[in-house]
Amino acid sequence: MVSKAEPADQISGEGVRRTIGEIWREVLRVEELREGDNFFELGGHSLTASQVISRIERSLGVEVPLGDFFERPTVEQLTDFVLRRRGHEGSAGA
Repeated sequence: MVSKAEPADQISGEGVRRTIGEIWREVLRVEELREGDNFFELGGHSLTASQVISRIERSLGVEVPLGDFFERPTVEQLTDFVLRRRGHEGSAGA
């Protein structure tokens, strides 16, 4: 998860992507994620989505409404959403 030494508002775009990926792996109990993997195709559902949302808010300080999560079911899409919510321009590579 997010290092205590690095405040959530200072995590890079790549750090956000890694954090979201780690959360997904823990919640979905999968070892690896491939680019473009769909949360729901990996076995996720509304209850596990709620767990992910809670962990993202706790780790990254960003609230992700459930409807927005359902519209962005990949790590990349969710990373872009989180970065926009945090006020960053661009994508996960930011």
